[in-house]
Amino acid sequence: MDYETVETRKKNTSRAFDDFTQFLTLISFVSLLLGCIGVASAIHIYIREKMSSIAILRCLGVRSSQTFSIYLIQVAGIGFIGSFLGAVLGTVIQQVLPVVLKDLLPFQPTTTISFLAITQGIILGLFITLLFALLPLISVRNISPLNSLRLSVEPSDSIRDPLKWCLYALILFFITAFSRWQMHSWRKAAVFSGSILVAFLFLILVARLLMWLARRVIPSYWNYLWRQGFANLYRPNNQTIVLIITIGLGAAFIGTLYSVQSMLIKRVSVSSGVQQPNMLLFDIQPGNKEAVVSMTKQYGLPVLQQIPIVTMRIENINGIDAAKALKDSTDSIPRRAFETEQRVTYRDSLLGTEKITAGKFEPAVKATGDTALISIEDRYASRIHIKIGDRITFNVQGVLVPTIVGSLRQIDYRRVQPNFRIVFPRGILETAPQFYVLLTHVPSSEVSAHFQQAMVRNYPNISMIDLELILNVLNDLLDKIGFVIRFMAAFSICTGLVVLIASVLISKYQRIQESVLLRTLGASRRQILIITSLEFFFLGALGAGTGIILSLAGSWALAKYSFESSFSPEWLPLIVLFMGISGITILIGIFNSREILNKPPLEILRKEV
Repeated sequence: MDYETVETRKKNTSRAFDDFTQFLTLISFVSLLLGCIGVASAIHIYIREKMSSIAILRCLGVRSSQTFSIYLIQVAGIGFIGSFLGAVLGTVIQQVLPVVLKDLLPFQPTTTISFLAITQGIILGLFITLLFALLPLISVRNISPLNSLRLSVEPSDSIRDPLKWCLYALILFFITAFSRWQMHSWRKAAVFSGSILVAFLFLILVARLLMWLARRVIPSYWNYLWRQGFANLYRPNNQTIVLIITIGLGAAFIGTLYSVQSMLIKRVSVSSGVQQPNMLLFDIQPGNKEAVVSMTKQYGLPVLQQIPIVTMRIENINGIDAAKALKDSTDSIPRRAFETEQRVTYRDSLLGTEKITAGKFEPAVKATGDTALISIEDRYASRIHIKIGDRITFNVQGVLVPTIVGSLRQIDYRRVQPNFRIVFPRGILETAPQFYVLLTHVPSSEVSAHFQQAMVRNYPNISMIDLELILNVLNDLLDKIGFVIRFMAAFSICTGLVVLIASVLISKYQRIQESVLLRTLGASRRQILIITSLEFFFLGALGAGTGIILSLAGSWALAKYSFESSFSPEWLPLIVLFMGISGITILIGIFNSREILNKPPLEILRKEV
């Protein structure tokens, strides 16, 4: 007796569905992290802008704890309003999605409003806002009344602050726990959270290195505008670390999403490509092999594969036959291993859908009389308790053929093609009784009908299976999966761009004092634009470039260890992403300066005061 479940059938049919599920999980988590980055950077810059107000409150006798509470209440209120609006928007989208996905689902979906889910979303949004806002908010405790008199004095940001380290640990724990909830694996959650931590530290290192180089390397004989633009990267009120982290992580997430999307689309297209066999001819006798191939080519059809198949049974495994296996109470070798008739093939290479997981694939026997090293599918080997080095004797039409297990293979069953549990090397089964299977691709139903009629007239013993209907259903389904992949990736990429734009946009007052003073000293609009453009160009270019490097590393790791696919990056979209993020950063920096350029300096100074 045997059993089969939906899960095992899904695994045997196609990995694309599992990859699709992992991709949606990745998108939801990346969208959340992008929102966290936006919250942290927004609060950080907001507190920097409110330093003088906080210092005045301290001068009036307000304690640091009270100041902290005032701004914490502000952030909590903003977080609650944002989470509530997000829950409302999510509820509206939920009512629209069934209309968008009606052709994808094999049933008529119905939607109901879940107030429990809405409450969970609001609570989660408020918690995330407070958690990621606390890190910049705790600097409020260290703002001195002296800041009301000396604007260049910045709040103490000591790395020895124990509360700050507790928040770091809490944020890391939250990311890991949420990853575990999404991925259902502590190992994957730990790897993902560790990767985020490494990327974060790497971006801080790059930002610190840029500041050090700008301070130490820039020569004094350079043009003033260039020196001023570089100096803004390390002078007081600089935003180098915050923006490089924000831009870098945003670019890394966007680049990773795009690379994974492209990789999954390629996998889907492989399953539905024009070179996918859609006609299978089997029971071709050796004497008719060449004639069948010739007739196939006469109709202009390609011979995609021609596979020999030999029927045999397992006689014994390590000296244990069916009778001994029945008496063996330890069940070291199950009896079903001897009851199943095996159909095996022989060849000297692996297919593109196969991968060696243990041992070494042997293409051919080295000398006549040598024992053949066979390759067995890893899951089948596990079911019948076989490992590398075990000796198996096969009964081929009464002839006993001794073999040794030389390798275990993993088979990707996505393609509609014959796959074999057992593969022999060349040099053993060529003279055994066998038949052949031929796979071809028929371009139309008319050609298929004429080809089948001719084949039946000349070779009535050959059976044919037209796979066109199956492939049409698969192609239609995979095309829809591809659409959803693109749609969800585009949604998350747009989220990342919004976070990037907002992070740069809300920093408009970081340089307003310096720019106004330059205008007062006689600097022209052109000079201020050049200084601003240079500063934001280096921030955007370095952040985007570092993020893209991180995205390549992350995409490679996901391809190799999660999606089990080859990784070949598409450079043109990454170059466009680099130029786009750099350009957006420069444009927003210039946009932030428009008020300074279009109004007299005194008017801006009075408004700021």
